[in-house]
Amino acid sequence: MKLTDKRFWKFEAMMLLCGVILLCQIIVVQMCSRAEFEACNGAVLILLFPVLCLYFAISGIPAWLLYKGNSWMKLAGYMYLFSALLLIVPLLIFLFDWNPGTANMRPDSIPADEGKYITDNEFTIIICTGWAVLLIIPVLITSYLTRQWIGLNSKLRSNTP
Repeated sequence: MKLTDKRFWKFEAMMLLCGVILLCQIIVVQMCSRAEFEACNGAVLILLFPVLCLYFAISGIPAWLLYKGNSWMKLAGYMYLFSALLLIVPLLIFLFDWNPGTANMRPDSIPADEGKYITDNEFTIIICTGWAVLLIIPVLITSYLTRQWIGLNSKLRSNTP
């Protein structure tokens, strides 16, 4: 499947929709946790929109190149794989402390009598896990809608004389 194919651009439009769905999902999660949308939070959400759209447009390219048009679940698997790897791999490379001697050291700014704290490695794993969970719904919805849209157009073309 070539990148000049009209179906690819339809798929990329659906990947932008995936970014919109994920942004809506993040807003709903924040509203359920009673987060207040002040000037800073609103600005972050507004700036997050183009970042998510670009993120999904980039991660959609290898997913489309591997997808052979068999099923929407296979497309969802490729989309999920590349969308997750595009964030998780750089986080594990650049933020995760792989040195076992320093990985779970208590930060200097936390007093010794404080019992609960989160290390940098735990925080990185929490972000990776949260991202992997948040991706499931938008990827499934977008994959199904993409297959219906592209499949419907191919059926219409085959029925025309």
